[in-house]
Amino acid sequence: MSLRRNEEPCCDPEVVFELADGALAPERRREVRAHVQACPGCGELYEKERNLNEFLGSLEFAEMRERSVCRGVAMALPTRRIAARLLWAALAAAMLVVSLAALGLDGTGPMISAASILGGLWGYVSGITEMLRTILAIAGSTVLIALAVGTLVDLVIAAVVVSAARRT
Repeated sequence: MSLRRNEEPCCDPEVVFELADGALAPERRREVRAHVQACPGCGELYEKERNLNEFLGSLEFAEMRERSVCRGVAMALPTRRIAARLLWAALAAAMLVVSLAALGLDGTGPMISAASILGGLWGYVSGITEMLRTILAIAGSTVLIALAVGTLVDLVIAAVVVSAARRT
């Protein structure tokens, strides 16, 4: 229901959402309201959106800070139908079969590919550990000196506090 100017209205949920949110200009609002009253599908969508907006407006922020997503909002959100979920699962399985077949036709088995990927990751991780080991070897003497200076400063502070306590 885009309700474009000089065109026949066609159902567009975005315009219904804008109407429910109060984001339309007055003239446009009248056009969309007329369509929503005449179109049962858009009227139902408008009522659902308006109810959801009222519900979200009634939530207290303290409740929202306690949980990452309010249970009521999560339950109000539409979920995919089981047929859509099965379709996505079938698509994922088909993609897996095709990729395994492609690896087989290329002469590379899936286990060989997995092993080479793991080998590359191991090289990356071992390179990072060597770099960290070098940095710590260089910084080790600096850290040792900083700890020694800190210890001496702590001893001086303790001596000053003890002498001040004895005077009083």
